[in-house]
Amino acid sequence: MNKDLTMEQGYVRKPKFYGVGVGPGDSRLLTLRAVEVLQECQVIAIPRSKMERESIAWEIAKPHCPEGAKILELEMPMTSDQGVLQAAWEKAAKAVMGEINQGNSVAFLTLGDPSFYSTYTYLLNILKENLDPEQIETVPGITAMSAAAARVNLPLAIGDEPLLVIPGTGSLAEYRKFPNLVLMKASRNLDEILKVVHKGEVEGILATRVGQERENIRFLNKNEELEKVDYLTLVLLKHKS
Repeated sequence: MNKDLTMEQGYVRKPKFYGVGVGPGDSRLLTLRAVEVLQECQVIAIPRSKMERESIAWEIAKPHCPEGAKILELEMPMTSDQGVLQAAWEKAAKAVMGEINQGNSVAFLTLGDPSFYSTYTYLLNILKENLDPEQIETVPGITAMSAAAARVNLPLAIGDEPLLVIPGTGSLAEYRKFPNLVLMKASRNLDEILKVVHKGEVEGILATRVGQERENIRFLNKNEELEKVDYLTLVLLKHKS
């Protein structure tokens, strides 16, 4: 019998939907709770885009998953078309609900933390309409920015300093005075980032694929010249005291 449906002191446990943060890349950085969930779930849901040949999140989580777990691939297109995205989220939610209705608990894998710029959030908003609150659990994970700062032994913020995290899609003009700035997906505005670094007012750390095979974490110098960086790149900017 499916263990999520077994009787425990007269109570029938309902199958659950988990959003599991697997961290930035190193399988050793999963939390104990994340490992517990992965080992208990009957279905592992993996978000993929058509462009992906392999899922980074799955490669990270695989050492902690039981061999008999069912893999549920969910297509998440790389587009800004809201209509296409909404259709994909609804299709994915339907697939997840199909498993839950069969009594299977589902673990949805997400890089870093599921509450931080994650596709999981959109799927969660749909599933909340169909599941009881006790059937949903979000398992936090280590973010790439935290892991990158740790790798170079640099605090993200100290004392009363503010820390600002922004996606790399807009201008830095109004944020440049912040003492601690994290730019996610920095490949999108690399030129503007380098202009700030060239002025010598900030200390810049470039972090690509943190914890993964092609990891590259280094300090940027005043004469830095970069034409292109990997999509999974973030930059930490700290104003020099």
